[in-house]
Amino acid sequence: MVPLISTSEGPAPTEVPLLPDGMNPILRHADDWRLPRKETRIDVVARCGVQPDPIYEWPALVLADAEPLPRALAPWTASAFERIPPQFPITRFTALAWFEDDAHANLKRVADSLTASLGPTSIGRRWNTVVAAWRSGLAEVSLTAWPPSWQSHGLQNPSEDREPRLKTACHVTLTTGFRLALGEKERDWVRGFQPLAIDGDVGTARMARAGRLAPGETELEYVRDPEDLVEDRQRMLGLSAGGEALIVVSDQLFVIPRTEILHLRVVRMTPAKSGGGSSLHAHCRTRAPGADDQSVFLAQHGDPDGMTSLGQYLGELLGCPAEVSPYYSDC
Repeated sequence: MVPLISTSEGPAPTEVPLLPDGMNPILRHADDWRLPRKETRIDVVARCGVQPDPIYEWPALVLADAEPLPRALAPWTASAFERIPPQFPITRFTALAWFEDDAHANLKRVADSLTASLGPTSIGRRWNTVVAAWRSGLAEVSLTAWPPSWQSHGLQNPSEDREPRLKTACHVTLTTGFRLALGEKERDWVRGFQPLAIDGDVGTARMARAGRLAPGETELEYVRDPEDLVEDRQRMLGLSAGGEALIVVSDQLFVIPRTEILHLRVVRMTPAKSGGGSSLHAHCRTRAPGADDQSVFLAQHGDPDGMTSLGQYLGELLGCPAEVSPYYSDC
C-alpha cells in the first residue's frame, strides 16, 4: 500500500531506475498499455482521426486500441492541439480512473496498482490537488485528483455536469520524454558555440538545468538531447562558431538554424500589478498546422527596456528583423 503523507508543495516524483534489461520502466508501461509512443502524430491522426473527447468534448486523439486502465472512465487520449508539430511521436497521454466517490481513494487505488512495477511513491497535497508521480529519465507517470472539499465554491464545469464521476476521478498522465538526438552538424554547432555576454537571464526564473525535464509537445522541432555537451554552459545564449545556428541553453537545449528564424521580438512590460520587465523571443518556422511560427523564449530582464539592445544586436548577427513591442501594462 502507498502511504498518504502531507507536504506543503507536494511530493517530488519518485525516481525509478532502469530495468535489468536496460529498458525504461515507464516506457515499458506505455508499451504494455499499447500507447502509440513510436508512431508519428501524422500516422496516429490518419488511423484514429480527431474526435470529441469522450469526457471533455474538446478535439482529441481517442486511442481506442490502447489498453484501458482498470475502471477507466474513457479510453486513453492525446491532445489534438493544432500548435503541436505533427512529424514527431505523441509524447503525452492521459486517462481517467474512478473506483468510488472519493478523490483520495481513487488516486490511492491507481498508485497502489503501479507500486508493484514502479515501486512505492509518496502521495501528498499540492495546492488544491492530491498528487503522486514516478520518473525514470525524462519519462514520467503522474497522478492527480481534485478533492471537492479543496475546490472553490461556485465554479461551474460542464464536463462534471455531464459526468459527475469526473469530480473525484484520478487523472493519469504518461509523458515519454521524447526529443530528437543531435545530428552530426548540430553536434558540431553545440560543441563550438560561442555564448553571448548578456545583461539579463537566459530562460525564465522557473527553468531548470537543460535536459533535466521533458520538453513540451509544441517545442519538439528545435529541442535536442544535450548529450552532456552543455554541462558547463547552463543558462547561456549564443551562436555556433560559424554563425549558422542560434544555441539556447535554458530548461532545454534549443538548436535553431539561422535560416529557420523568421524574426526576433522584444516584449516590453511596464510595472502595474506585477513588476514589469522585458523578454526576448525567437519566432521560428514550424510545421504545426495551427501556428504561423514557433516562439522560443530566449532571455529576460527586470527592466522594460533591458532586452531591447540585445534583441537588436542579435538580429544583426542573425540577419533577421528584430521587433520591439509597445509598452504593455504588466497586469
